[in-house]
Amino acid sequence: RHWNCDTLLCLVGEAFDDHSDGVCGAVVNVRMKGDKLAIWTTDYENKEAITHTGRGWKERLGVPHKVIIGYQSHADTATKSGSTTKNMFVV
Repeated sequence: RHWNCDTLLCLVGEAFDDHSDGVCGAVVNVRMKGDKLAIWTTDYENKEAITHTGRGWKERLGVPHKVIIGYQSHADTATKSGSTTKNMFVV
């Protein structure tokens, strides 16, 4: 699973251009039903920064264009009532 190292390298290498300062962490959860990768950002309402970061991450991980990556705010995931949370943005 190369995306563990690739995600870390994106974070320490400031791979998100002018929006790198808005990235404040990441988490990788390896699960039986499906792995979860997350990048934490400082401003969940900045659509330009979020989508730019998501596109860059997706490209560096080699994720096919047709695969959708969703962005969810921490507040929404912390208060969710079911197993899924609505995406604020997708790339």
